[in-house]
Amino acid sequence: MSLLRASVFLLSTFSSFGLAADFSADPSIDAAGIYKDADASLKSGKSIVASYPASPGDSDNVHIQADWLNHPHAPVYHFLADMDVDCDGVDYKCPGNGDGQKETDFGALDARSVPWYVLPNKFYKANKGIKPNALGAIICDGKMYYGIFGDSNGDTPEVIGEASLLLANTCFPKDGLNGGKGHTSLDVLYIVFPSQVPSGIGENTIDISALKKLGDEQARLLASDLNLDSGNGGGSGDQDECNSDGDCSGSQVCCTFSESRCSSGKSSGKCDG
Repeated sequence: MSLLRASVFLLSTFSSFGLAADFSADPSIDAAGIYKDADASLKSGKSIVASYPASPGDSDNVHIQADWLNHPHAPVYHFLADMDVDCDGVDYKCPGNGDGQKETDFGALDARSVPWYVLPNKFYKANKGIKPNALGAIICDGKMYYGIFGDSNGDTPEVIGEASLLLANTCFPKDGLNGGKGHTSLDVLYIVFPSQVPSGIGENTIDISALKKLGDEQARLLASDLNLDSGNGGGSGDQDECNSDGDCSGSQVCCTFSESRCSSGKSSGKCDG
């Protein structure tokens, strides 16, 4: 690709990033608290249902967790991964995307105007409750954005941690990400709302306002499930009732109390750190 052609592509790509504000989470939602609880959950190794490499040649170093799948209001999967760039669909010839495909899993989305995330194909096929175009919330560089499950990774090996060109460059606008250059640190939180699908999804584009509306609604429910809605920053408010450690968020365990001391591993009690 000539320098002129590459420059024109980048200018047209960056012009679409003005849409970013339209699919960002409302600032009143405690993205930092959600991230903190997810990180604590990963460190405690709760309910890991699948593991995949972030890049070919890696060990299975990214773990999908289902401990939040039992939430009463916003059941979700979550995982911490890197962020490679997916340009399949309309922009399959984007720079660095040598193996691009003209279609995405459920259409031929435009990677420069649609924020989407990618799941490993085996995980999608094995978990029938995940709907095509399912809502996702992605927390990157301290900010939360919304996207849809727009494509799957069926490579050998299947890797995890991938997003559309628009979403990747919105997350990391100074890094010049493209089909051949991604964000390599495993510090991006992907939250999958398996049964929630925004309206207005077409073959190439989506209704960004509908995405944001559903995203804010579901993110607030998730924050409430994590006891973050009162602004306590990590679930230290009212204690949830529980039957096992898996019912508790982050690194909390299911406790019964004797003389104000927590005894974990009981059949029922309240969540506590």
